[in-house]
Amino acid sequence: MIHRKLNRQLILFFGLFFICSCQRSQNIGLVRSSSFSSEAFVQNQSSSPKHPIVRKNNLESLTVGRNRDEIQKLMGEPDGKSLDGGNGYLWDYRRPVFDESTEKVYTWTLISFKFLKGRCSYITFQLEDIPLELLKNQDSGFGQLPKGSTSLGE
Repeated sequence: MIHRKLNRQLILFFGLFFICSCQRSQNIGLVRSSSFSSEAFVQNQSSSPKHPIVRKNNLESLTVGRNRDEIQKLMGEPDGKSLDGGNGYLWDYRRPVFDESTEKVYTWTLISFKFLKGRCSYITFQLEDIPLELLKNQDSGFGQLPKGSTSLGE
């Protein structure tokens, strides 16, 4: 009788644990604003408003083994696709990433997903902040003609 009660409790415990862990995995790698200072969150959101900030460790541990459709559903269309020496594919993304070891958001991180046999085999990160030149070009209207100018020759 005691063993049956104990077995039921263990089954209930592991069942609840499994359900909770499955619900958390739906937000793979996303950072909530309460995870770090709100000032940094606002600053980093303004530099890349269309992409959510992802956690480096979560992204590493939860995306390896997933197929390309799952990665694309999570991350969106890749910024670049290429062959990796003929034995796999690389998908590159520029995204803001929160690095837990430095407790800093890097606003312009290059994330590369390596796919072998249709599955993500590993991820590499180049943690970087957006270059000042790009920020200056965005602020000055890069790609637009100066006011009063009618052609590039002027």
